[in-house]
This record gives sequence, C-alpha cells and structure tokens, in this order.
Amino acid sequence: MIPDLKILDALMARMQALGITELDYSRDGEHIRLVRGTQDTAPTPPVAAPALPVVETLPAATKTETTIDAPMHGQFYASPAPDASPFVKPGDIVAEGQPLYILEVMKTLSRIEAEFPCRIVAVLVANADAVSPGTPLFTVEPLDA
Repeated sequence: MIPDLKILDALMARMQALGITELDYSRDGEHIRLVRGTQDTAPTPPVAAPALPVVETLPAATKTETTIDAPMHGQFYASPAPDASPFVKPGDIVAEGQPLYILEVMKTLSRIEAEFPCRIVAVLVANADAVSPGTPLFTVEPLDA
C-alpha cells in the first residue's frame, strides 16, 4: 500500500517546522515512520508564535530567563475555547497557580497552571500544536514572590 503523498509532505513539513528528527504516524491501519538524517548542518529551531514587542527590558546581566516545558505528549491549546483570548501573552505577569495553557491528551483536557510567579517573555508554540515531553512552550522570567 502506497501512502498518500499529501500526508507524507505534511508530516515532513511538520517535522522540519518543529525541529524533530523522528515521527511515528498511524491512521486507519496505515503506519508511517519518518526519520530525518544527520545531513542537516544545523538543527531547525521550533516554530515560535509571533512575539509581541516587550516594553520592559532589563540589562542582560540581571535577566534570568528560563523555559516552561511540556510535561508529556499532547495537543497545546493557548486559550480555554477556540474563540477566547489566550490565557497568557508576552509581557503578562503570571501568579503561581494561574492557568497558562490546556494540554489535551487522549481526549482529556488538562488546564496547566504556573508553578511559580513569572513574566511571560515569549510563547514558543502555536495554538493546537502537538508537543512532546520537554518541548519548550514559554520563555519566562521568574519573579520574586
């Protein structure tokens, strides 16, 4: 059985856009496993959502940015509903326990909250992107409580 070339093209484009090197895809009894070779000289960075300009900037020496990463495989949703505003956007100050995003895993929606107070510097994934454990979702600047 020859796989649909449109699906292959879409999967390969998604791999390149997300910077992943291996992908397993199964649907309707069809299984596709794609592996990107090491011919690339530089890894492809993940696609980042367009960041809004940050009004407040700190000197580089005092800036302590970190990332908030995906805890497991799933679908990333930036807002509580398709027509709603995102939970957070660049420049927002977030309190510990404040919702950041929703992660859908096997048709179960989990609202993920901030584990510490921080300022959102950048959102690194687009709404409805598939994420894997360790995928950076946000660049944040931790704040003192």
